Amino acid sequence: MLSAARRHRALIDSLTASGALSDRRLVSAFRSVPRHFFVPLHGAVTTSGAPLDADRAPERWLEAAYADAPIVTRIDDGDADRGEGVPTSSCSAPGVVARMLEAAGLRDGDRVLEVGTGTGWTAALLAARLGDDRVASVEIDPQVLEAARAGLVRAGRSPRTVHGDGEHGLAEGAPYDRVVATCAATRVPRAWIEQTVPGGLVVLPWTAMEGAGVLARLTVHGDGSASGPFLGGLGFMPLRSQRPPPAAAPSAEAQPDETRLLHGGDPIAPLTRFATAFPVTVMVPRWRMGLRPAPGGTGRRLWLASDDGRSWAQVVPAGTAWRAEQAGPRSLWDEVEAAQEEWRSLGGPGPDRFGLTVSADGRHRVWLDTPDGAGWDQD
Repeated sequence: MLSAARRHRALIDSLTASGALSDRRLVSAFRSVPRHFFVPLHGAVTTSGAPLDADRAPERWLEAAYADAPIVTRIDDGDADRGEGVPTSSCSAPGVVARMLEAAGLRDGDRVLEVGTGTGWTAALLAARLGDDRVASVEIDPQVLEAARAGLVRAGRSPRTVHGDGEHGLAEGAPYDRVVATCAATRVPRAWIEQTVPGGLVVLPWTAMEGAGVLARLTVHGDGSASGPFLGGLGFMPLRSQRPPPAAAPSAEAQPDETRLLHGGDPIAPLTRFATAFPVTVMVPRWRMGLRPAPGGTGRRLWLASDDGRSWAQVVPAGTAWRAEQAGPRSLWDEVEAAQEEWRSLGGPGPDRFGLTVSADGRHRVWLDTPDGAGWDQD
């Protein structure tokens, strides 16, 4: 059985070799904070659902603690009666944490607010890099926060940790040089921008639709706006106040207003690849999508639904072709096809060519290449 120290060293070596970690001071912080201090001894699971128990299976528990993968630490906000089985807190994958903290461009003397303490590991890394007195972290779940504080004690770190709703930031102690969110947002809360100094950064996972998130690095401007690029895809659990409403595939009894055949290849495949699906999520407003087995178990079907539940569409196999069905005030499949055509007309840009501007009055606009380039309002 490899020791925790050897596994820890190997993990950081792999992050530096891959280029995920390059800042010398940040590398030192990662080396000084063991991740296993922040992994629950019992009750956590891997993303595939495998249970982790430090007493019954110590080798598997330690292996998971030092794998470059997330560990789910809480389901359904701890409400066993809810029965949804939805992960609501985790210890983020080390490579993802490294990307976020590298993107934050941390400097000696910076004061940082972390939104979403989670297990406390990221707060410990920030404290190791900047000093305990330069870091504050806010967490909405009191039980999660209690466990994080215990992990911080084990690691010998003492950043300020506060129980509260991170959507409101943490006014006491503002302004900050950096706000780093470890939860995804579709709307960047005004408090995060207002509590950041002009020229400072807000770093967060941003998404127009769950499953298609990106890392956003926004520079705060003196006029109260913030703008910056997307730095590749990543997924995080949503800010609690911005969890998406339930959405379901149309029922087998649902009758379409329009049906037509589609030819020319698999129309579903592009929407299952992040590089091609992400631009569509920002070009088509207020919608959801998902995959289900096709009727009769032959292949798969794609379903679409508007956020208000009034419109739906689905694409299903039809012999050698595909059949598109849609109903409601919006023709959702037509909107998705038009967005894909627009994306192709722009040269098929990847997610890294897009960025976000949040105006002083809270309007969100995703843009291509530059803030003054082609753009799509998200309001």
